[in-house]
Amino acid sequence: MKAAKAIDDSEALPTNDPFLSRLRWTMASDTIERIRTLGKNTARFFTNELTARWVNVTYNSYSRFYEGQLRLGLPVSRELIKTQEEIRAIAAGKLALTLYHIILRVTGIRISRNEIKYILIAELEAGNLRLTENVIVLTRKQLKTLIINRFKIPAYFFTGIFEEAGSRRILKETLKDQRLPSYFDSEIEENSHIGRRDYEIVYYRDYTEEGKEIKFRRLVSIEDVTSGDNRPAVILVPGFANNSNCYDLSVRQSMARDMADSGFWVYLFDPRGMGINKGKFDPLYTVDTLIDFDLPTVLNFVHSRSRYKPAVLVGHSMGGIIAENMVLNWNMRKHLNSFQDLTSEQKAYLNQILPPPDEAEGNLRQVRAIISLGSPKFFNKMTHAFFPTVLWMNHLSRIFRLQHLPVKDALQFLMRIPVVSDVTQLILNSDFGDLNFLMNPENHKGHKILTKIYVDRALESVPLGLGFQFLKAIYNGEGFKRMDQSRFNYSSHLSYFPKDIPIFHFWGSKDPLAPPDNLQYSRHYPHGIKKIYHLESSKDAEKIEITDRRSQVIDFIVEGANHLDLLYGKQAEEIVYPLVMRIINETWGGWSYETASAIDATQMAN
Repeated sequence: MKAAKAIDDSEALPTNDPFLSRLRWTMASDTIERIRTLGKNTARFFTNELTARWVNVTYNSYSRFYEGQLRLGLPVSRELIKTQEEIRAIAAGKLALTLYHIILRVTGIRISRNEIKYILIAELEAGNLRLTENVIVLTRKQLKTLIINRFKIPAYFFTGIFEEAGSRRILKETLKDQRLPSYFDSEIEENSHIGRRDYEIVYYRDYTEEGKEIKFRRLVSIEDVTSGDNRPAVILVPGFANNSNCYDLSVRQSMARDMADSGFWVYLFDPRGMGINKGKFDPLYTVDTLIDFDLPTVLNFVHSRSRYKPAVLVGHSMGGIIAENMVLNWNMRKHLNSFQDLTSEQKAYLNQILPPPDEAEGNLRQVRAIISLGSPKFFNKMTHAFFPTVLWMNHLSRIFRLQHLPVKDALQFLMRIPVVSDVTQLILNSDFGDLNFLMNPENHKGHKILTKIYVDRALESVPLGLGFQFLKAIYNGEGFKRMDQSRFNYSSHLSYFPKDIPIFHFWGSKDPLAPPDNLQYSRHYPHGIKKIYHLESSKDAEKIEITDRRSQVIDFIVEGANHLDLLYGKQAEEIVYPLVMRIINETWGGWSYETASAIDATQMAN
């Protein structure tokens, strides 16, 4: 009976049953996956989470005994760079000499150069004049006040003094009129022999409202665009410690050239002191400087030079922060008096910074859409070992008296030492314990030298002021705030963003610097349409319908993508690039010079 029973059981569950085989295979696969996941979580806990907690404890303990720069409430301690008194003295002395010669030449009146210098220093200290790096550039109004009220020169001399000052390039008004012709700053790059198109690269320069020179580039495919056409204009804004080459690493690896190949007018923005603006380093500038002056200057230039064509702003990491908050600033102008969470002193300070209402309204019409790639709204310093580790720059900058954050210098140094270089490359091309905060190696198989190209071409060391603004945001975790006296929190005022400018956010599921947790902020935007898409493959991206609706905020979560994977690698090429191109085309919609003129005429009539 027992033998018969055994035979019956065997017949009931035959060993060659396909379903049973699949079940066993599935159970084995699930077990292996659970073991693998457990191993990854264990590695992450010991190498990442435990490290983050330990570093944070040591940082807090040290900070109790030694005051760091963050406690001072400054972008950076003044003692770490040349003192402000020295900078003011140098700038005032330089302008004083020029004014001395102008006044003597036009009026014949001789005023002591030292007397002019002391008056200029007093005006700087009173806030009536502004220092741009180590020079003072005057407006017509400031020059008139100095000449008539401070130097006591008769008013009938002013016209001659103003003309002479313009020729000496000390006036903001005349700086903008003295640009070099673009023809003499252009290059032709022929790449048809390697399968790329031929490009024209034009170098432009303009001056910010504070008199700072800003250079930038335009990249177009020669055969695809014609002066005055209706094709989209795109401004690419780089991230923290990056120049605009992050969009143009090489002829083959280039989001900028892909856009140019699609017929877009592509403009590459470089922050002051970086990229093609190298050599004009400003150690105290912050993200606010780029929001208030640099990017608006480039946008206004592109708008006016293209006969009032708007632009789509594309920003990676910090670039998206700059683009969005610049637009938020302009729309805040209309609502400044209605803010309930700002003191009267804060409002008064913002009132001085924000452009006049008419100018702000005109600036908003220059933006067609914003696309941000991995641009954080806040930081949680306990989510990755990188955050508490980088906070130590708060103390290291004081200990070593750093004049900038040596991001590129440090990495290039490590990559030049033979053995250390190999170890550094290995770390950057691996992701043990989720420690890699830049890229997922799975997206870069076959491109092991990408990190070296990226460090050489795109990475930059950054000024202390810029770095400390991020350190403050990491330390308090309350969002991104201005570093000036207003302490305005951009992240908590997204409801004041203009609802007719569409926004598209890309997040990487493995990005610790801008994780999908940032999605919580999207609900605060005033736009009518809000959607979230999870993308695992190019097929998922192809199914998404992109519309030309103006009032929409769309979030895309790219599975398996880290911070730089939104720019380069498999996920970028298969998912991000095609979607970005579609977004630009759809949001550009039916814009043309003809329709824009008709809309303007209707608005004027109303």
